[in-house]
Amino acid sequence: MKERLLLVVLSLLCYFSVINIYAQDNQKENLLVPVTFNKVILEDTFWKNRMEIQKQVLVPVAFERTQQAINDLKKTADFLKGNPISLASPGRFYTSDLYKVIEGAAYLLTLEKDLVLEKQIDDIATLIAQAQEEDGYLYPAHSTGSYRFAELWGGAGMGDRPYSWVIHSHELYNVGHLYEAATAYYQATGKRNLLDIAEKSARHINKVFFEGGDAKYNYGKPVNQAPGHQEIELALVKLYRTTGNDLYLQMAKKFIDIRGITYIPRGQNVMSPEYSQQHKLVREQDKAVGHAVRAAYMYSAMADIGSLTGDSTLQPALHKIWDNIVDTKFHITGGLGAVHGIEGFGDEYDLPNKEAYNETCAAVGNVFFNHRMFLLEKEGKYMDVAEVSLLNNVLAGVNLKGDKFFYVNPLESEGMADRSFWFGTACCPTNLARLIPQVSGLMYAHTDTEIYCALYTSNQTSIDLKNGKVNLKQASNYPFDENIKIEITPEVDNQIFTLKMRIPTWLGTQFVPGKLYSYSDKGSKTFSLYINGKEIKNTNTEKGFVSINRKWKKGDKVELRLPMALRCSLADKRVKADLNRIAFTKGPLVYCAEGIDNESNVNRYFIPAFSGKYKVRKEKDGIFKHIDIISEVPAGYLNLNGNIEDKKLTLIPYYAWNNRGISSMNIWFGDNENTVKENSITIPASFKNISASFTYPGDNVLSIVSGKFPENSKDANIKKWTSYPEKEKKQFIEFDFEKISNIKSFSVYWYDDNDGIKIPQSWSLEYSPDGQIWIPFPLYTTDTYSLIKDQFNLVHSSGDQCMAKMIRLAMTPRPDAAVGVLQVKFDLK
Repeated sequence: MKERLLLVVLSLLCYFSVINIYAQDNQKENLLVPVTFNKVILEDTFWKNRMEIQKQVLVPVAFERTQQAINDLKKTADFLKGNPISLASPGRFYTSDLYKVIEGAAYLLTLEKDLVLEKQIDDIATLIAQAQEEDGYLYPAHSTGSYRFAELWGGAGMGDRPYSWVIHSHELYNVGHLYEAATAYYQATGKRNLLDIAEKSARHINKVFFEGGDAKYNYGKPVNQAPGHQEIELALVKLYRTTGNDLYLQMAKKFIDIRGITYIPRGQNVMSPEYSQQHKLVREQDKAVGHAVRAAYMYSAMADIGSLTGDSTLQPALHKIWDNIVDTKFHITGGLGAVHGIEGFGDEYDLPNKEAYNETCAAVGNVFFNHRMFLLEKEGKYMDVAEVSLLNNVLAGVNLKGDKFFYVNPLESEGMADRSFWFGTACCPTNLARLIPQVSGLMYAHTDTEIYCALYTSNQTSIDLKNGKVNLKQASNYPFDENIKIEITPEVDNQIFTLKMRIPTWLGTQFVPGKLYSYSDKGSKTFSLYINGKEIKNTNTEKGFVSINRKWKKGDKVELRLPMALRCSLADKRVKADLNRIAFTKGPLVYCAEGIDNESNVNRYFIPAFSGKYKVRKEKDGIFKHIDIISEVPAGYLNLNGNIEDKKLTLIPYYAWNNRGISSMNIWFGDNENTVKENSITIPASFKNISASFTYPGDNVLSIVSGKFPENSKDANIKKWTSYPEKEKKQFIEFDFEKISNIKSFSVYWYDDNDGIKIPQSWSLEYSPDGQIWIPFPLYTTDTYSLIKDQFNLVHSSGDQCMAKMIRLAMTPRPDAAVGVLQVKFDLK
């Protein structure tokens, strides 16, 4: 019965393919083609500076930190030559990270010729060719047999033979990234070395997966299974665009067509069918589910295939999925996949701030998906989403120096988040290494008679239209500048074509498309359009673009003005995390507050009614050079003692946070003091501040003076402080008093979950009379620093006075454990 059903489904898919051949041929004239990265020369400060940092810092750092993949390729090459020195590491996806870095480096070669970088890539290409088996198979762990030791490395999931565990092996994912690197390098240099390797691999995969006949793979039968981690599908499309070989486009389509048909995983978590979007045929899917990166890559490929083959049967599903994302599962920063664990989509409207996951790779995938939807449908709203995701979540993934990264991108921090120099799973930094340099390839697209301006910044390009070449020179400091100027030079005067300029959603009544967010003032701003200095009245937008159709002459100038005011957004009331809160945006940028510019805990600010008053200053030097800072925003502030103060708030672009050290950060501010009071802990008036050496992100050190009495040391019903997961590391908590106080006694109630957090091995107190020097606490003669569960451990000071401005609780954890405190008490004279 199953076989008959499968045959019927596949027959229908073949039918759809046949009926779309006419549509494919019919649409070619109006196909929207992107202007590739190598044909757009950036001349701005915003993106060009980032490209230079990429070239000088990020790409060299990424090459250095993907050395393991290079070593694996060397060992595989030696193994295949019959000279095995040692086996490659049993890493499933190490080579994919290297391929992404190569792709990013290839894009950078368009900025300026670099023979040293080219040679570095050529040398790696030689290694890859030597590590590729004669039939085209490329996967070090299987080629050398190291997959047998995967569990010793803390991993598994490669299968006991090639392509036997496609759901998690990453075999197709890895070569997909190779294909993208190969096409980028060919476009940048004209060299075919990587492209030849990629085409050999693709022909091999087509034979093994869709034709069969080689007993080495799946006993000679076609594997006929879609990969667990999508990537090869959109990579095959790039290979098709570069080579013109229709085989690769048809392969991409086949992988999409068989998904959820020929193989459906059965299990939980990473083996659930939803996790890798195999729960339904792709054309029947209507909601974004599962691992967000896999999903975004698949949706990108579906849009590509729909655009290039004319297969309109994919569009209904894409529309439903896109609506589901922007209406219910999309952070205002453009982040996707709010839920930890599965790194993916949760329930509708489940969009936490401090606990948000929002993997950087998912934001990269969001840009890919929406850019491809724009190419498919010629509609500006998709580039609006791509732009918000790119300028906010994506750029937040790397610091301004280009050498530290975020894997997870929260919208709120209590000062515990910091970027890392690298990750064991390095997909995010290497994705940044390849996306940022190809931004120039997102700027323009065209048909035979139309030019679409999709993103704005200073650049030059030349576009071939049906009636001749058109040169464009754009000048703008977007996203901080509201003026966009374009000088147009057609090959011949009086050339007729249509120039389409995107009018962003953020100019209207909401910041980003969808039903999740709207401006609190409900108003909209009006753009202005000028041709050769004369304002054009009665302009209309269609599908998010204003169109200018005319006979163009050399030197014609178009100016578009997009007013950029600081505005407040509200979230749908079903988003509980943002209830009674507002977020600030200006133009396409989300703004946040950091403790460095404001009071140390910015989560305690609230905006009772935004007056529209603020100041803007452009930084002239330092790490924030050329960045617009917002200051003097009237706000209320709940201090630690529970009193309301009038304050002025300073805001920076979200992408720029965590560049000047670790501090608190917040995007969504309460719109009234009660919202802040409900979500903030206050401390007794005797304290000025309480701080800890380290605090688990889900805890709050201020909770230990709330005055609540624990039921026992394992009480999970009251808030606490813990140092988890910092095991065996000495910890301290410092208490800063409003004024010098006489400490009579101190008591602490330990938290112990009998697992990773235990009563400490020892503890002690120190005090500081002036906040400068530390002195051992004068322990009363008969007292000891006791370690007793389920009660307060009390110590007294000896003598009549222990005058302290600060007191420090020092703790030494037990082996393989962190420490925790439920409550402390002071007796002050």
